Amino acid sequence: MKINIFMKNPAAWAGLIQALVAVVATYADIPQEAVLAFIAAATGLSLKAQKIENEKTLAALYTDPEDAD
Repeated sequence: MKINIFMKNPAAWAGLIQALVAVVATYADIPQEAVLAFIAAATGLSLKAQKIENEKTLAALYTDPEDAD
């Protein structure tokens, strides 16, 4: 069974990138303000992506299935 959560959920990519940036920032000499700004921006983008996915789910809820004959 193949699970492609990253192909179906852009918010999962945003979370992964945030985690990687936080780990790299721990070991590299990157200004903390830049890291926090990046993580805040990525969080905003992931929330927007999740909102779009929720809107698609809600629209599908009120649509008749194709095989409902």
